[in-house]
Amino acid sequence: LIYPVNSQTSPEIYLNKPTKSCFSEDAVLPFPPLSQTEPSIPNLWLAEKLYEDKVMKTWYIENTMIQLSPNLYLDAPITLVVDREKWNAQQYLGQYVFVNRFATVAQNYGYNLRVCNLQGDLLAYYYCDFTTSPLNCKVKIRSTGLRRRDFK
Repeated sequence: LIYPVNSQTSPEIYLNKPTKSCFSEDAVLPFPPLSQTEPSIPNLWLAEKLYEDKVMKTWYIENTMIQLSPNLYLDAPITLVVDREKWNAQQYLGQYVFVNRFATVAQNYGYNLRVCNLQGDLLAYYYCDFTTSPLNCKVKIRSTGLRRRDFK
């Protein structure tokens, strides 16, 4: 769920400015949800296997509301934790594909998604307003911008 503060503007977070912390670098991250008696919800295990992803280190569901910007709150989002070097090697298009694949699965279970590195930096997020039909979803990726060598 998204809880925007009453505002005339669309919720925005500027990821190209100094990063907002997802967690402290020395934080002990929770484990992904796992049930031995029933399917785990959300089931990112299958998505992780299907996409044979080497970028993601772990994932978990926040148990609290997260503030991404002064007017954007996410209720219990899924947090994907990625390897910084492998994430950066993906460049923008690879990062977008990564976020979109996992966001599609998360969205099907009614969750929003954020991507952080092991150092706790917010790298990307995908959120949907589940109160509207059709869904209004947005993706934001922290980008260092395209460089000339990216086109060679």
